[in-house]
Amino acid sequence: MLDFDASPYGAYVWPAFAITALVFAGLIADSLARARRWRTRTERLRRAEGTTQSADAAPVREPTP
Repeated sequence: MLDFDASPYGAYVWPAFAITALVFAGLIADSLARARRWRTRTERLRRAEGTTQSADAAPVREPTP
């Protein structure tokens, strides 16, 4: 069974865990937002070049005879 009793150190341990969780959540949210912006920008640049391929689609290859 889990023992969540931190005794005299609980006043330091639990806020540290909470701060760490908030920082990790912020880093993940920031990474996802940046990835979304990069993907949007890439798609916009591809459309400007005249390419109709989406960012995650593999290039289509013609079958060889």
